[in-house]
Amino acid sequence: MRYSKQVRANVMAEMGRRELRQMDVAEILKISQNNVSRRLHGAVDWKLGELLRLAQVWEIPLATLLNGTEDDPFAPNGEAKAVEA
Repeated sequence: MRYSKQVRANVMAEMGRRELRQMDVAEILKISQNNVSRRLHGAVDWKLGELLRLAQVWEIPLATLLNGTEDDPFAPNGEAKAVEA
């Protein structure tokens, strides 16, 4: 799964566990509900500072929101292939 998709899935899963709405997340981040929606639907990527703030408020490790992204966060789709020199 792509980095941004995985982060979105992790944030949505945590929102579901906590029964939070987009408006609740918007209040935490001090942004509009529309901006939260754009992040959750992939129109805009999450900023690291936003993820750090959510992790802090939710009292979870940042790694929880980044789980599954460590394999290759910059690959646009599928597996990255090494370039031979």
